[in-house]
Amino acid sequence: MRNENAGSRRTKTYLPRKKRPYAKRLAEKGLRQARLDDINRELKALDAYLRKHCDSSFWNKLITSPGYGELYADDIIPTNAKLEDELEKWAHEKFESNLKHPEELNVPTDYGIFVRSKSEAIILMLLVMYRIPFRYECRLDVDDHVYYPDFTIRHPLTGEIIYWEHAGKMDDPAYRSEFLTKTRIYYNNGILPDHNLILTFESKGHPLDISIVMDKFREFFFCNKQALN
Repeated sequence: MRNENAGSRRTKTYLPRKKRPYAKRLAEKGLRQARLDDINRELKALDAYLRKHCDSSFWNKLITSPGYGELYADDIIPTNAKLEDELEKWAHEKFESNLKHPEELNVPTDYGIFVRSKSEAIILMLLVMYRIPFRYECRLDVDDHVYYPDFTIRHPLTGEIIYWEHAGKMDDPAYRSEFLTKTRIYYNNGILPDHNLILTFESKGHPLDISIVMDKFREFFFCNKQALN
């Protein structure tokens, strides 16, 4: 049945009872989209706030609070119990971590891990919030080189390994040159952006944009077509 409201071009379509399952899927899709829209609005507001206020304790309390966490759709990433157990075990196994410059590990998180920057803390907190298994600065041997990617991640749906490198000093020529050399070695060994490598960047004049981080999460981890399309 169709009903067009006076003074409006919007036409309402009423589905018969036999199409109730389809109507339910439409409703669930609308709900998920609305929740994602809420997240985007919250993140834009937080991004604007954090550009002026550098106290990460406020961010920690907000992002980990139950009220805020409810905005994140728990069912966007469906779980496979067997794989989930395997990945949980992997995430908590001992591994060889980066022992260089321990004095730079001076940013605490609420999860008992000290990281090297506020941007890394934000990425870590979102990984925990979305229950994505990871290791921080886990050793990686590539072409006779030893590297410690900021995050070694296992995809929660497939178990695939994905590396996340955050380049936080791109205005430093020496740092930039070293980072580009490392990524070139990554590329030559099949560790590629948009495939199994996430890259984010910042400099003093261009701090990390949280919306870019969320775009990376959507691109790599929220690709469940049934949930998001």
